Amino acid sequence: MQNPVLILGASGEIGTHIARKFSQNGHSLLLHGNKNAPPKIRPSNDSQTIETICTDLTDEQSVRTLFDFIEGKYDALAGVIFSVAQPFGNRLSHRTPWRVFDEQMQSQLKAAHLTLSAAYPMLKAHGKESAARALIISTEYSIGLPPVKIAPYVAAKSALNAYALSLAQEWLSSNIRVHILAPGLLRSNLTSHIPELYLEELIKKMPEKKLTSAEDVAHFAAFLMTADADPLYGSIIPITRGKRITY
Repeated sequence: MQNPVLILGASGEIGTHIARKFSQNGHSLLLHGNKNAPPKIRPSNDSQTIETICTDLTDEQSVRTLFDFIEGKYDALAGVIFSVAQPFGNRLSHRTPWRVFDEQMQSQLKAAHLTLSAAYPMLKAHGKESAARALIISTEYSIGLPPVKIAPYVAAKSALNAYALSLAQEWLSSNIRVHILAPGLLRSNLTSHIPELYLEELIKKMPEKKLTSAEDVAHFAAFLMTADADPLYGSIIPITRGKRITY
């Protein structure tokens, strides 16, 4: 049986596109959702398996139950994609209650730590034969000057970056490559509250007159699952269509 790739946050815009792209490339998949269901994707060949799972990644017991299920069916994981995001309100930092920061830290750093720690033995098992890979979806705003009123999100993603950079060094000896993708602003449920007129004005200032797309991220994620991309491990890679948007 082919070792699957676990996509955490497969119900989101980026996660859904990554799932579809990986399916087209023949990967077996475990598609995770929490409150929203992952996309329904049919296997394209007899050796490919695609399953959906739902759980709260911030709850330690739920994560343990999830991996007990995975370990009961598979010997190893070929990869893990962490593409988790949680909506947030847009307020000035000093007017934002701490609970909002805590919610973002829980959904990013805590969820990543619980799931990646649990996934490590299965990634290491795959690494005995060929490299396993962990792809972390961050944001360009964590590596450039961020817009105002999104401090909880940027703080949590910045913490996630630091955590992933540490893993990239620690896991290399187990033949696990950790990559960090930092997409630019794209249309998704997370940005659905942004007025279309604002996005149109933003697009006019972009070199190609278009925003980053979920397809852009999915195509690059697929590349990072190949040996050709292995030298990029431990790098924060911007997927920004040529310009980091700062304000």
